Amino acid sequence: MPAPKVAIACQGGGSHAAFTAGVLAGLFSPAHRDRFVPLALSGTSGGAVCAALAWSGLLARGPDEAVRRLDGFWDELAARDPLEAWLNAWTQLLYALPFTVNASPYAYSPAAEPRLRALLQTWLQPEALPADPAARVRPYLRVGVADVLRGGGAALGGEDSEFSVDDVVASAAVPPLFRAVGARGRLWWDGLYAHNPPIGALLDLPEKPEEIWVIRLNPLARREEPRTVEAIEDRRNEMAGNLPLDEELSGIALVNRLLAAAPVLGERFGYRPVTVREVALPLEELSYASKLDRSAAHLDRLSALGRDLAPRLFDPASVTVRPEG
Repeated sequence: MPAPKVAIACQGGGSHAAFTAGVLAGLFSPAHRDRFVPLALSGTSGGAVCAALAWSGLLARGPDEAVRRLDGFWDELAARDPLEAWLNAWTQLLYALPFTVNASPYAYSPAAEPRLRALLQTWLQPEALPADPAARVRPYLRVGVADVLRGGGAALGGEDSEFSVDDVVASAAVPPLFRAVGARGRLWWDGLYAHNPPIGALLDLPEKPEEIWVIRLNPLARREEPRTVEAIEDRRNEMAGNLPLDEELSGIALVNRLLAAAPVLGERFGYRPVTVREVALPLEELSYASKLDRSAAHLDRLSALGRDLAPRLFDPASVTVRPEG
């Protein structure tokens, strides 16, 4: 049986995307890389960072380079020296306080954006991307962003001549940690306000995926009612982050059911059933503040967990949307 053509969709979640990096590294390891054909990658925020790094590595020198770039980026992002560790600890403390500290990112010089931009310049290596857009489409890349001024969202393509580091930084520009990021003549915020991650854009590709594999960072369910201010805020953020994704997946399930009931629709409109699989970050105890935690121990733990769980995507139990809907 031929390996399925797969589009991998990476949900956003700040530092939790180290788990995504681990899943991708596991999938592109020698043990699993021949079990699927990577047709496309999409992502939002930290998921966009991981998707773009894997995409650029695959284009440059294949799966080993994709893994090298993923590992290198997250290793360098980690707060390892004493000053970085101190600043990281203060960030965790501020976001764990039972009240909000409001400050506009335009009132100070944000440190997050230039650091992210520099790391992406190093590990994405945009200047080394093929000049010919046709050489950037196997796999395709789609980066989710939200339009600050016009509303709505977009899925920016890696094969576009305008593609740059700005696209990926824009996808991660969550306010108020970031100012709005200019790219392609528009102002963008974090794509979680529109597509988290882009799914529909994967179905609009010239070559259609047979399966979509979702790497989910926000838990779908909680066992207990959130009662503290922090727990309520955590759950609110999780639900808001899942809503765009779950709506798009529901749309796929609906189309699959329609095609099963009336196959002529597929023949007439060029639709075909799509299987959706998921692997999810299983650590329910992680708080919103931990999405900002860059400690080496935290990132290394998430990355290792992602590598361990990557093979679950080959398990029949990972299917969340079946071809018959």
